[in-house]
Amino acid sequence: MGNMAGKRLYITGRIIRHAAMAGMTAFFISCEGYTGIPDMQTDIVICPGIPGTRSEDPDEYLITDANIFVFNTDGLLEEHLYLNAAQLCRTDDGSYTYPLKLLKGCVYSVYVCTNTGFSIPCGTLEELLDYRFYLAYPDDYRIGIPMSGERKEFEFTGEEKIQVQLRRAMAKISVRIDRSGLDEGIEFNVTRLQVGNCPRSVRLFGESSVEYDNGSYISGFEKSEGGTDPLNTNETGQTSGEVHMFMFENLQGRPLGDIDSYEEKVFREGDPLERRCSYIELEAEYISSDYYSGPGKGLVYRFYLGDSPSDFNVERNCHYHITVRPEGTGLDGNGWRVDKSGLEYRGPVSMSVSPGNYIRGKIGDRIHIRCDIVPSHTPLDIGKEHLEYDRERGIYDYVIDDDGKGVELILKGSGSGLIYIEAGEPVNDAALIVVEVDLP
Repeated sequence: MGNMAGKRLYITGRIIRHAAMAGMTAFFISCEGYTGIPDMQTDIVICPGIPGTRSEDPDEYLITDANIFVFNTDGLLEEHLYLNAAQLCRTDDGSYTYPLKLLKGCVYSVYVCTNTGFSIPCGTLEELLDYRFYLAYPDDYRIGIPMSGERKEFEFTGEEKIQVQLRRAMAKISVRIDRSGLDEGIEFNVTRLQVGNCPRSVRLFGESSVEYDNGSYISGFEKSEGGTDPLNTNETGQTSGEVHMFMFENLQGRPLGDIDSYEEKVFREGDPLERRCSYIELEAEYISSDYYSGPGKGLVYRFYLGDSPSDFNVERNCHYHITVRPEGTGLDGNGWRVDKSGLEYRGPVSMSVSPGNYIRGKIGDRIHIRCDIVPSHTPLDIGKEHLEYDRERGIYDYVIDDDGKGVELILKGSGSGLIYIEAGEPVNDAALIVVEVDLP
């Protein structure tokens, strides 16, 4: 018996460290003694725990029921038992046992799953291997974390114990905040933390993933109000305590191919994989010299899970450790997708276009249009659709500046065109530029 396998991620937009530690909960089948009769009694040994309540962290060792399937060498179901805690006998070491009879010399495969809350309706091995267990709520673990394990094709020789290792069907994700990289005077207090795209179901045996668009809860396991207090209390230096999240396994592989940085770990709007890949999202009350959180709103960070920028797998029975380290103003994310729409801006705003809103030139001229905007990080749409339209008409060719705040026009044909530049929050302004081209 033990903890989940462990994985540690230190996030500033990059994975810094990754470690794995194996550990599993165990079931045992033990023989009381050999009487010379092939039909022998054995015991299932089950590890107990204390029931939890919804919205609280589940007890990782709690076992409230067990489904036991015994298949013979031909893959036929010999016996299916559904046991609750009252039917189990507790032992001195805190385990539970239940008698089971097997025939000495016969070959069996034993499959065990726990904490489903009901007898699993599977009559064949194929049905069991493909069976999906569903949660009514993404954070309802009152009867314990679903676990499963198997011992395949072993000959029962009357040995004292036959062990079946269990693996939790969920991943545990522990999050902490490192504020040491923030500029002086920045306040960053977490008010909400949750798993996004949390799978609704899991295959109890074999690999599992969200396979269709509505196969996940958009909002999964969540901590808010007092549940995020450890993230706002420093334990070592400026590093906070941990808050734990849980979710079913979700193996999505490498849907974006090979990518080098977390800044690229995003999906285009409307991509169905955006609803299938799991992420962590946190919301923080934020205060700086320029911004503050609006009423009931905050700064939102989102990070897609996985072992690397290319990887989107969240594995069962693994413990992920994630450190969120906002840097500078905390508004850039450094690999986290940042939503600043919940912030109010308290500084000056302005937008101006040079050389002006009316431009006239001759074929062959090169004209550089530049937008000056305050604050400088305001989102700006340079109007690529209008630029493309005029290029297709032969009015001009263009090259957009690297920072996206300007464009150079190469005038090619007589006529007129329009350029529309739009600024987002907090400026919320736009400029319309008319371009006329005469013959040389």
